[in-house]
Amino acid sequence: MGTVYVAVGNNVHKTRQLLDWTIHTFSARPICLLHVHQPYLTDSFNRNLSANEPSDHAMKAFQEQGSKKVHELLDQYILILKKLKVKAKILLIDKDDIEKGIAEAIAQHNIRWLVMGEATDKFNLGELAEQESEKAITVREQAFLSCTIWFICKGKPICTRVDDKHTSEVETAPLLLVLNSNKEAKQSEMINSESYPNALKYSDSGDTEETGNVSSQCSLQSKWSLSSFVGRSKLTDLLFHEDEELECLCAKEIGRRKEVEEQIVRVKQQVQEMKIQQDEIMHELQMVQDQNSALKNQLSESQCTVTELEEKIILAVDLLISFREKRDMLRIEHKNAVRKVKVLKEFREADTKLSYRVEFPTFSFIEINEATNDLDPSWKIGEGRYGSVYKGLLCNMHVAIKMLPSYGSQSQLEFQRQVEILSRVRHPNLLTPIGSSVESRSLVYEYLNNGSLESHLVLKDKTSLPWQIRVSIAANICSALIFLHYSDPCIIHGNLKPSKVLLDANFVAKLSDVGIPCLVQCSADVAVMTTVCRNKNESMAYVDPEYLVTSKLTPESDVYSFGVILLQLLTGRPLFGLVRDMKCALERDNLKSVLDFSAGEWPLYQTKQLACLALRCCEKTWLNRPDLVSEIWGVLEPFRTTCVNMPPYLASKKPHHPPPPHFLCPIVQEVMEEPYIAADGYTYEAEAIKEWLNSGHNTSPMTNLKLEHTDLVPNYVLHNAIQEWQQLI
Repeated sequence: MGTVYVAVGNNVHKTRQLLDWTIHTFSARPICLLHVHQPYLTDSFNRNLSANEPSDHAMKAFQEQGSKKVHELLDQYILILKKLKVKAKILLIDKDDIEKGIAEAIAQHNIRWLVMGEATDKFNLGELAEQESEKAITVREQAFLSCTIWFICKGKPICTRVDDKHTSEVETAPLLLVLNSNKEAKQSEMINSESYPNALKYSDSGDTEETGNVSSQCSLQSKWSLSSFVGRSKLTDLLFHEDEELECLCAKEIGRRKEVEEQIVRVKQQVQEMKIQQDEIMHELQMVQDQNSALKNQLSESQCTVTELEEKIILAVDLLISFREKRDMLRIEHKNAVRKVKVLKEFREADTKLSYRVEFPTFSFIEINEATNDLDPSWKIGEGRYGSVYKGLLCNMHVAIKMLPSYGSQSQLEFQRQVEILSRVRHPNLLTPIGSSVESRSLVYEYLNNGSLESHLVLKDKTSLPWQIRVSIAANICSALIFLHYSDPCIIHGNLKPSKVLLDANFVAKLSDVGIPCLVQCSADVAVMTTVCRNKNESMAYVDPEYLVTSKLTPESDVYSFGVILLQLLTGRPLFGLVRDMKCALERDNLKSVLDFSAGEWPLYQTKQLACLALRCCEKTWLNRPDLVSEIWGVLEPFRTTCVNMPPYLASKKPHHPPPPHFLCPIVQEVMEEPYIAADGYTYEAEAIKEWLNSGHNTSPMTNLKLEHTDLVPNYVLHNAIQEWQQLI
């Protein structure tokens, strides 16, 4: 259905009648308000200003004010139509010339029906040509012929322009209004011209009386020149014919209108049904939109939940990884702790704090002199900062006698107390003291035939040791240090070096000089230590660097010394540059270049572990050194088990080596199976000493002195040493 355009002006009151006629006539068609806005020109704007040139800002403000007024005007028209319950669109054209603006709007928007006002105040059929306004003439001439235009004045149509080619499409409602009115007579005139084939049609209305004669009803006058018409009679015939056509057309239009009205009723019903359906659909759509909104909210919440869960999962995974790492570390620590407890349990059986008081033999100065052949220099087998060592013979046993220096002398009571403590420190890898002499300030130890480790590695006075024995020696030293460090109180050797590692007949290593620093005053010890280190540069290599700064010995000081000895066992080289050479060999993956192959073919994997361990022991900072139990013993103990099958060199000599003298029972002179300590401080085979006591003897088999009591205590330390010796042979 085509849109009817209504040209509205700036006077709302005058245009109101135009709107009323349009709404009444075209009630079934959509309406669009057409307004041509004349923007203020620069020239007229300049005239309202001073002699100065107008600024862009002033021009813009002036134009905005005009635009605002136009919109206020159009809002008034919309308000009028809204009160009449009529919906309308607005078409706003900016044009200086109103007539040209209307013509251009007809062309650009393909307007087919246009209603516009006429400025004539008084009109009749005879004065039409003189009263028509210039605006109507200009629009009629410039507008496309496809557009039908109704000119309205004071709410009544005074003229209609219709194109011949589009007569069938012209809205007939105004014509019906003219013909059927009881108050007004309607007439139409068609003007044909040979020079204008598409002549314009006009429909005028006036106050005349209705008659039956067409010729008497028609009193039309043209405002244009009618020189081209053939005559008045022909014009009358044309008007009569046109009147009949109009009546026919009106009758058809009335019938069509009824059909249209019926169709409109049906359409309205359909529209009502569709509206109901639309309402239902809109209701369903609203429900769907609500559900969609709810689902979107749920989806958003789900996404937030998923994000939170993902973050929690990531956190849980991180925690799981962290817990696994902690679990693995705890397992390693537990494993090390179990191994440490096992080792300490084994060593605890050889604890120095025995529940009984050991009777430690005391020798006189004369006995010591006789045993050493009056301290014969040829009987001297060692010398150090803590005194000289002589080979001697006491109670028909070969012994080693340590003569302590005179400086740092203590009272006899203090010396005897310290010696009594040392006598309780017994371990298979510690040199066992068997007596003392307070008068000569000396200690008596068991004598070991194979000398010191220094004689085999540094001095090379004897045959080179196989790598299996070297590993066993390292394990023996580590075992002794663990025993000392985990004693209560902790015992620090403080002077560990190859000369202090003695080897028995089975090449079992035993540490000597344990606890000797306690028998010498600290100030004197430091002075002697400093003097010895300055005189002997090689001895300096075994000393903990932190001890030289703090003058304080710690368990880590023994670890440092042990690392240097371990490097010597691996390489057999002098101390100078030993740590540097080992580091370079490991960095270049050329460990073989520094190993002592006189010891045989070293297993490279385990040997590399020992080399790395030795370098860690030689770290200058004690915090970087490894732990004796969990790390050092953890490497050495498995390595030693691979050395069970000893080389032929050692195997051939084992049967010919006699057992250590202190393994023999003083009564039956056989290796003891169940060693027990009697009240005289000596250890005997359980069966032999019980038989001695049961036979009525109350004196010692060794000293012939009366025993204070007949209680016997198991010597677990010696028992373990005997068992270990039996496993080696």
